[in-house]
Amino acid sequence: MRFILGVFWVLINFQTLNAQILYGTISDSLSKKTLAYANLSVLNSKYGTSTDSLGNFVLHLKKHPNDTLFISMLGYQSKTIALHPFLKDRNQLDILLSVANMDLDNVLLVYKKKKYSATKTLGVKRKKVKYKSSVPIGYERSIFIKNDTGKTGKVTSVSFKLKKTQSDIYDVYPVYFRIKFYEINKSTKGPGAAISFNDYVVKPLNKNQTITLEFENTFIPFLESGIFVSIETINPNPEKPLGSMYITTPNLLMTYDDEPLTYSSFRGQSWTHLKRKMRWKAFGKTRYYYANPLVEVTVQLEK
Repeated sequence: MRFILGVFWVLINFQTLNAQILYGTISDSLSKKTLAYANLSVLNSKYGTSTDSLGNFVLHLKKHPNDTLFISMLGYQSKTIALHPFLKDRNQLDILLSVANMDLDNVLLVYKKKKYSATKTLGVKRKKVKYKSSVPIGYERSIFIKNDTGKTGKVTSVSFKLKKTQSDIYDVYPVYFRIKFYEINKSTKGPGAAISFNDYVVKPLNKNQTITLEFENTFIPFLESGIFVSIETINPNPEKPLGSMYITTPNLLMTYDDEPLTYSSFRGQSWTHLKRKMRWKAFGKTRYYYANPLVEVTVQLEK
């Protein structure tokens, strides 16, 4: 009898654990094509995952039975789904995302018809020191590239620097990077709506390198006030669980600048203004510099 009760308890426990795992795919609602590296997260938390290269995902829900799932992907409308219905008798969830409003196309056509000047390089220049930063998986760093000319234009390239990383203490996860572009939100002064729906995913090696993306065949507007250039960290193997302490590789090269120009977001959720600063004292004067990614953008301005 004791043996039968023991087996019965094991079966119940297995079913409970199994019910706390949600798996499925994320696909385009029209074409039904699966979406690689789409983001899923528990709303208002720092817990989540992404789809793999085939659009599949697995999410453990043990600690979030009554929360809401937030799904986002560049170029698509985000979606929220309550999690409590999936903790009892359903384990699979296949998600369809609708394409975002494409009014952006009309704006791009106007910009394309204009004539442009020679190339100009903008962005953060090295100030005092530079250092490498391990950006956690699922986060993006978005830096504001100012436009002080008052003219609109187009982006011709984006460059950022990476540094190789090793550790004998922490788990090390190789990552990809997704590059995004946003307008400025006039209310918050942070990133606003996307100004490009093209999916630029960089798959770097773990070495010191400068990544440069050229945009000869695509059009990215450089707005009158400037734009945000965003670098999102992607786990190429999201099915592997992460430890509580880890670092990503390669690292993003950072520097200190006069202004805090960088914002952070976790898997498409709200933005946080980063204001990490360094105190610098020289010749009896004290100044403060703010941490920003070392990003350069080349643009052509309207004539």
